[in-house]
Amino acid sequence: MHTRNVNVRTAAQESSRKMGEGQGIAGITRDRVAQMADLKEGVTVTVSEMNRYGDVQAEIRTHGLLNWRAWSFEPDFLADLERNLRYVQQ
Repeated sequence: MHTRNVNVRTAAQESSRKMGEGQGIAGITRDRVAQMADLKEGVTVTVSEMNRYGDVQAEIRTHGLLNWRAWSFEPDFLADLERNLRYVQQ
């Protein structure tokens, strides 16, 4: 019997990129967070891996304490993300 180790997370990301997915809200979220500069001291902004439905979770923390968290499927997600990102910029 032959076995093969496969990194499922990597395989899923690569295959979704090949199919053109991830260009929706999840892609916009990642791009916007990647463009962030000049955050206040102690602020971290993270975007989770895409789940099987194509959604991501974004969160903003200050010195490890949660300020804001939301899923990309929630109403007004992008508007809330933009507002909260402006708040944590210097």
